[in-house]
Amino acid sequence: MRFGGHLKFWIQSHTFASLFLCFFFLTAVWSTLTPLFSGPDEPASYIRGAAIVRGQFTGTDIAPSETTAYWSTYVDIPQQFGVAQLVPWCFVGKPDVPACSQPLETLTPVEDPRTDMGRYPPTGYFFGGLGSLIGATDVSVYLSRFFNALVSSVFFALAIKTWRDINRSPISILAAISPGVIFASSVISASALEISAAICMWASSYAWMKQNSKLNSFSIIASGTMLALARPTGPIYLLITVFLVFFSTPPSESFKSFAKRSKVVMLILGTSTLLAAVWQLFIYSHNLDKSYVEEETPNLFEIIQQSLNDLTRKIAESIGNFGWLDTPAPTIVIWCFVFFSAIAVFRTWQTMTFRHRTAISVLPLITISMMVYLNWSTQKYGGNFGVQGRHLTPLVVGIPILGGLNWSPSVSTKKLFLVTWSGCIFVSGLIALRRYSVGVKQFNFFEMFSKPVWTPPLGIASSIFALAIALLALSMTIFLTANKEADQPG
Repeated sequence: MRFGGHLKFWIQSHTFASLFLCFFFLTAVWSTLTPLFSGPDEPASYIRGAAIVRGQFTGTDIAPSETTAYWSTYVDIPQQFGVAQLVPWCFVGKPDVPACSQPLETLTPVEDPRTDMGRYPPTGYFFGGLGSLIGATDVSVYLSRFFNALVSSVFFALAIKTWRDINRSPISILAAISPGVIFASSVISASALEISAAICMWASSYAWMKQNSKLNSFSIIASGTMLALARPTGPIYLLITVFLVFFSTPPSESFKSFAKRSKVVMLILGTSTLLAAVWQLFIYSHNLDKSYVEEETPNLFEIIQQSLNDLTRKIAESIGNFGWLDTPAPTIVIWCFVFFSAIAVFRTWQTMTFRHRTAISVLPLITISMMVYLNWSTQKYGGNFGVQGRHLTPLVVGIPILGGLNWSPSVSTKKLFLVTWSGCIFVSGLIALRRYSVGVKQFNFFEMFSKPVWTPPLGIASSIFALAIALLALSMTIFLTANKEADQPG
């Protein structure tokens, strides 16, 4: 038997391992494509993780102001970690300015280590903090990124594996994994764990309704627990996901039988939600009833109006923004992912049940309502419209997944989708690399090859090649695992 045949059989026989390795390879490559601390709030997240793995879960409060929030705290860890706050400001918010190289080891602390995430739930920062155990160095930041990428890759692989086991197409899962999701998973970010867990939760909840298995049990428990505990909005998103999946596709067995086999799952998810609620009420919400702005805030009608005006921009941010909202994905990429979701929903619209159609129709309305609520909340204490696209992504990813429950694309459609999806990720990687290597200026795209100011650790050409290989490997693996039955070696 040829090597290709053996490889195909191994991939189909070891679906989870194959998918995990490919997703991790892709996110690890993305981790090196962008400079350290180019992820939104990444310095604060790195310091927060370093504090958590050293046993400090909140820290000492800092008086809130326009530059700090009610969650900002000083943490008692080695002072050198505080220099992370100094690194990105030479290029953040300046898309025409390339990144600068400022190794942590070369910087001098100017204040005690401070994190603006000091009262956020610790779960979303723990894994990123593991890399910091070797000290405040650039290598530790990369390790922290890799740990975050590893956990996200586990959830991506679990989502597709549980989907495959109930004979559903992984294409609808991949439609939810946008360039913005890949980028978030490649930096130190609690949002990455919330989003990847949400993708897995949407998929594994449906698989749990259809099939009682140890893998489905583990998948729904792991993703649901992470979703509930990663960020303050997690418990709300968990309840929305469970309700809409259960409403759209209730289990075929009797409710009594389903409840009996779901006792352990519901107990663990309920406990996670309760713990998240306790943290939210007694730690995260500390002093949130007090505003630190003096000017009058908009009324609810004005907040709704502004939220609707911002909606398309927030969806674009959700699909792809590779920095502190200063590096948007190309418009064509955004439209491709909108089209992916539309195809997943409407390809089988005529054959859906009324409950299924209702759930899909309600989900965008819930997403908009959540956006209004979050904007109202941030206006109340901070006087700003605080919603970013990544805050809505755990709901947005449910649209192609919920819509694609019964979608069975042809082989040619799978090939076309995988080529287009890979192309979108590849182009987004080039855009991010261009932004950070030379800055976005008119007609300077090819300067990143001839005279880059900032270069990734692998170099420009090698990074692009690695990205192409990672996408090729992942696309081939997903295509080969699209069929439920593995080929036998011959």
